[in-house]
Amino acid sequence: MVRVETKIDAMTDVRATADKAKEDSHEALEKMKVANARIKDIEDNQRWLWRTVAGAIILAAVAFIIKGGLA
Repeated sequence: MVRVETKIDAMTDVRATADKAKEDSHEALEKMKVANARIKDIEDNQRWLWRTVAGAIILAAVAFIIKGGLA
């Protein structure tokens, strides 16, 4: 009888550890989703910046050509 109780106690400990690991994994998953959303926002901001810079360079080149270049 003592052996059975010992095994049941061990199984209870394993169950508690598994439940804690499950909670931790869910928390980590939520944090990962938030981090991915923040990274996407940063990438979108950089994309806007690069498009603006490229547009300014193209506009400067067109203005340079229209004014006659170096001559």
